[in-house]
Amino acid sequence: MTKRSNNLYQIKVSLIGAKPPIWRRLLIEPDTTFQDLHRIIQVAMSWQASHLHLFQAEDGRLVGDLAEDFDGMMNFVDESTVPVSSLLAREGQALKYEYDFGDSWEHEVELEKILPGNSTEPVPQCIKAVRQCPPDDVGGLPGFYDFLEIMEDMAHPDHVAVREWLGGEWFDPEFVDLGQINEDLLERHALFAESAYDAPPPASDFCGLNPNQVHELLQNPLNCPSVFKPLFNAEAVNQALDTAPVIRMAKVLIDAMGDKGIRLTGKGNLPLRQVQAMIQAGGEEIVFPMARFGKVRSEENVLAVHLTRVLLDIAGFTKKQKGYLLLKKTAATRLAKKGWLTVYRDIFAAALSQFNWAWMDYSEGLEDVQYIGPFCFWLLSEKGGQWLPVQEYLADMLKAFPQLPLAAYPMPYASEEDQVRWVLSSRMLILYRILGLIELNPEQTLFREEDKQMMRRTALFEGMFVRV
Repeated sequence: MTKRSNNLYQIKVSLIGAKPPIWRRLLIEPDTTFQDLHRIIQVAMSWQASHLHLFQAEDGRLVGDLAEDFDGMMNFVDESTVPVSSLLAREGQALKYEYDFGDSWEHEVELEKILPGNSTEPVPQCIKAVRQCPPDDVGGLPGFYDFLEIMEDMAHPDHVAVREWLGGEWFDPEFVDLGQINEDLLERHALFAESAYDAPPPASDFCGLNPNQVHELLQNPLNCPSVFKPLFNAEAVNQALDTAPVIRMAKVLIDAMGDKGIRLTGKGNLPLRQVQAMIQAGGEEIVFPMARFGKVRSEENVLAVHLTRVLLDIAGFTKKQKGYLLLKKTAATRLAKKGWLTVYRDIFAAALSQFNWAWMDYSEGLEDVQYIGPFCFWLLSEKGGQWLPVQEYLADMLKAFPQLPLAAYPMPYASEEDQVRWVLSSRMLILYRILGLIELNPEQTLFREEDKQMMRRTALFEGMFVRV
């Protein structure tokens, strides 16, 4: 039986904004830490403890998990050292508990009563529970209300998909299993025991690299002497250079600029004839696979073409002036003296360090994908010589960096891991394909057929990344 203090706190935890109300009434000990209170609330409300959280006192102080305050900017007080009684000392006093900063589930935690601690029942204990909490990742209260409407209407076009997302179960918003909540409360420490997933990944998860090598690779993938040789194989790279779609498109663009430049459209885009020429040079199946569904209307509709132009600009080769896209004179001189290899190296470096990958899919969040992206170079060097499923590479990335999904913004009907896989594909893999580092087979996949896509490294990759 749980050890008791002289008094008990009766607290009410209410999901702010929920209509009809969703709440739990709990008995806890006053010296319960905020770390334990977080766990108690998670169990009582049936959350999944898969997102960040914090407590905010009436005076504005923040109490939370120091491990979740990555850069110290939130100035958390360590929740494992602070008792609830230090911030809730009188009846009627309340504080806020927020779970999942994306869906933003805000709870009011009110100290309703201070009771004599003479009960023989174990605590913490849930003595009343009203209505079931929303599922995690449903999209906040608006998403929850949409979810309920779809679940209740079996004729709704999204009913089957939403039911599958929930694991095939029926959701009754009125049903709460009070007995199960109390059983789980007694087992909460086992439920929250640190798992291998929570711990720093061992070296084996880095597929043979040690943590220091991984750090060096991520910091500067083009200069990581403990992993890849500092000097790439120039002869091999030169021979394979034209296999890179970005180089084929860059050659067509720079050739068209000549000495006079290319007159841009009123919106600042390349003229359509230039876009079409670059599509043909890069390969329609790679550059514009949607061609079979419609015509090109603008440079902005063709990611690979637009990306090539952006990378040339970031790398210092082009400039816009009076409505024209021009090749800089210094860039023309470098190109004449050193050839296309130096162009590729500069574009490659710009793509890794200066270009913002999130621009490729216009999605918010998961910026860390760009930081951990170079780890895929190691994976390709390890096993990229043969065709392997793309999903296998994505699984390896998630295994090496298991905390990555924590940075995902919650989306209805998509888990954080699914979002990471999608962003790795839409940013990292598309970029590496355009840079000519990987081949995909097939180049594009239909929805729900991602498992069929295979990947392998190219000769260009093998020239760029030579193992030590």
